[in-house]
Amino acid sequence: MDFLDDATKVEKRLVAKATAAHIPITASFELTPCCNLQCDMCFIRMKMDEVKIAGGLRSIDFWLRLAKELKDMGTLFILLTGGEPLLYPYFKELYQELKKMGFILTINTNATCIDEKMIQLFRESLPRRVNVTLYGASRETYEKLCHHAEGFDQCMHGLALLKKNGIDTKLNVSIVKENLNDFEKILAIGDSFGIPSEVNSYMFPCSRSVRNHIGALNSRLNAEDGGRIEALSLRHKKGESFYDTIPASLRQLEQAEPCNNPVGLSCRAGRSSVWITWQGIMTPCVMMEYPAVHLEHLSVCEAWAEIRRMSCLLPQHEDCRGCTLREICQVCYASAALEKQHYGTVNYLCRLTQSELQTLKTLVNEKN
Repeated sequence: MDFLDDATKVEKRLVAKATAAHIPITASFELTPCCNLQCDMCFIRMKMDEVKIAGGLRSIDFWLRLAKELKDMGTLFILLTGGEPLLYPYFKELYQELKKMGFILTINTNATCIDEKMIQLFRESLPRRVNVTLYGASRETYEKLCHHAEGFDQCMHGLALLKKNGIDTKLNVSIVKENLNDFEKILAIGDSFGIPSEVNSYMFPCSRSVRNHIGALNSRLNAEDGGRIEALSLRHKKGESFYDTIPASLRQLEQAEPCNNPVGLSCRAGRSSVWITWQGIMTPCVMMEYPAVHLEHLSVCEAWAEIRRMSCLLPQHEDCRGCTLREICQVCYASAALEKQHYGTVNYLCRLTQSELQTLKTLVNEKN
């Protein structure tokens, strides 16, 4: 999900202009693959000894060099993520310097490291938002999924501190087999804090070659459960307006003409948004290992130009031609590529979308 999906009108205009001009207005800094949780579906997590073998973390000077070059290119928004970005050894210093440079910062975190010192940092210089990933509604679920029971209490403490201190916060909720039964309770936690929840039931197949033997392939929901959760999440997000708007959307889908366009790289990835891995590799998005350019000996401007060039040469996916449900399907260039890489087909996405559609129809009919 784009971390500017809920952007203000002004932000949307800025992003639209940047996209048309191919300016990387948003950048994601993946500071570390290390995390204090060990979630089964994670595609990035590594232990520190594995990181050292792979070359170690980039220095704060490296990230600040990239930031200065990005600023000159027109970048305004930076997402600090990981792994768990608060575990990056120089997180506080990097955060402060990026704020001094004028960047608007968003943070992805599991909130287990949110303490009074971190809150003080955020109060002194507010982030645009802190996105907290909530993995379950109990210690038992955190033990089963994250293999760290105390993580639940730590997350609840972190959320309470963020809420108490007026830090703009949103829940990111990934639903997999291990926490499926907690779905409603997780949403209830967000409601109790007065924090919006963004639910995702679609887990990409593993996108990092080093992690190909773990992750979403084993933990993600079957397609039918995934579609059902997507529909229920939409109802929760829209509230009562769900029943005012969804019937019309369903009628439009029934009348939709088949989409005969192939699936290409049509989002902002590689056009106005860029991802930089903990190893200092630039890619269009987190779920794409190619195209990729190492920034160790290239300027950001040079790397961006190369990413743009290679992105334009990517082959398109023909699998979705003739579909009438592209409007609600989660297919994108990266998801299509990874589904086909691991399964040889995009059938999982098709079944998930069909399940979401049927659940939406059922919810509307039940109301009537």
